[in-house]
Amino acid sequence: METFKKVVTPKRVIFLIIFILVLIFGFQNMKPATVSLIFISVKIPVLFLILGLYVIGVITGWSIKRSDVKRLVEQANTETKKELDEIKKHVRK
Repeated sequence: METFKKVVTPKRVIFLIIFILVLIFGFQNMKPATVSLIFISVKIPVLFLILGLYVIGVITGWSIKRSDVKRLVEQANTETKKELDEIKKHVRK
């Protein structure tokens, strides 16, 4: 049972549910669509377009670590506090 709990985490269950929903949505949209990028145009089924964009989103989300985002938010908060302090000094004068 412990091994099952380690393998079946909430994150993995959510991922699996979303992946299944994406597959269902994709298979219901099998008509071809024209995809254009600069000078290239390709006709592909919407299923492949959806799955491709989904994979790109997963890779992007995986590559941006939560700690990186947390650090960026902390930097923005620090800069905002400094600017607010400067504004308060100017208002008091």
